[in-house]
Amino acid sequence: MDPGIIKIIKNAPRAPGVYIFYRQKTALYIGKAARLKTRLQNYLNDPRLAEATRLKIIKLASPIEALIKESRLIKKLKPEINVHWQDDRGYFYVAFTREKFPRIFVTHRLNPKPYTLNPIIIGPFTEGAALKLILKILRRRYPYCTCFKPHLRTCLNSQINLCPGYCCQKNVQLHDREDRRKKYYLKNIKIIQAILTGKKKDFLKKIARPEDQWAVENILAHSNFVNSGHSNTFARLHRYAKHCGQADLDRFRRIECYDVSNFAGKEAVGAMTVLINKNGDWQPDRNQFRLFRVKSAPARDDPRMIAEILQRRLNHPEWPYPDLIIIDGGLTQYNAAKKALLKANSYKLKAHLISFAKPHKKIYGQSPVPKATVEKAINQTHHYVIAYHRRIRDTIKA
Repeated sequence: MDPGIIKIIKNAPRAPGVYIFYRQKTALYIGKAARLKTRLQNYLNDPRLAEATRLKIIKLASPIEALIKESRLIKKLKPEINVHWQDDRGYFYVAFTREKFPRIFVTHRLNPKPYTLNPIIIGPFTEGAALKLILKILRRRYPYCTCFKPHLRTCLNSQINLCPGYCCQKNVQLHDREDRRKKYYLKNIKIIQAILTGKKKDFLKKIARPEDQWAVENILAHSNFVNSGHSNTFARLHRYAKHCGQADLDRFRRIECYDVSNFAGKEAVGAMTVLINKNGDWQPDRNQFRLFRVKSAPARDDPRMIAEILQRRLNHPEWPYPDLIIIDGGLTQYNAAKKALLKANSYKLKAHLISFAKPHKKIYGQSPVPKATVEKAINQTHHYVIAYHRRIRDTIKA
């Protein structure tokens, strides 16, 4: 490697930024890093950059800014190694549909189908996990729609303030408020487009939390040269979820957990238990535990039983609403619970929903708390509902 490049690498800052390897005036490779010095040291003996004659470093304020800057430079300079890195499916793009209320989604293709014809495309981005995290950050402040098609009921995202709601409802009547709502929605879309193209860097700095910056930095720190975005991405998301879950413990105050029980399809019952956050430690509040006799759902139909219990619980607005709802069961139970929550939109319920499948200890949905807390809640509820079911059976026998 050129001695001048080696000197630059040895004196590189330990800060976020992007870097460009050149062969004379031709860009060979563009990359980004959460810590420039650490990343660039990996290239000292890399044969793929043996022809490089010059290295340019651009120091930036944050890893998020580095990801966006890298995207702009790759699109502008079309460096040889980056372009040679597979076809366009190797990169990630953000697509904006051309509709009255544009939807946003991430794609590997420049002409994605069947979502829309001729969408507005921003990219390429090399880190899919970091890109999706940035969109999640933006969505908290600037809600937008991701629904595949219009629907009759309010979507779950609108209930947790991630979607305006009126943009994806079927046959919704907007009347005189349509222009005002449309302007609000399109303003959000334009801000997101501006941020992703690097035109409004200060916006992202203001709305990104420290744990968001940490998560993006962690993802970039573990990405590899050329193959960035494709190595160890579940492992990285797990670290992010674990960190953010711990950071969110102060914001999450109440967990409600639900389970059902029956014997040979008879005497079906359900239970709700409650965990309260006490200085980061989740403790059961037995005064708020509740028991249910299943009334309308078939006793052998666990998903419908879960849905019934949730709906009956939500008929009690005098009970404090939870920040997290945990369902005992798999994907079917999770979907049934989600439908039950959709019917509760009038209560402005903003709880996260997850389901825990005991046999494989698998969580459906994104958990804001550690798995150990989820498992603790599930086990407690299971024992509680089983004890209640036994009392019911013993009473009938007597």
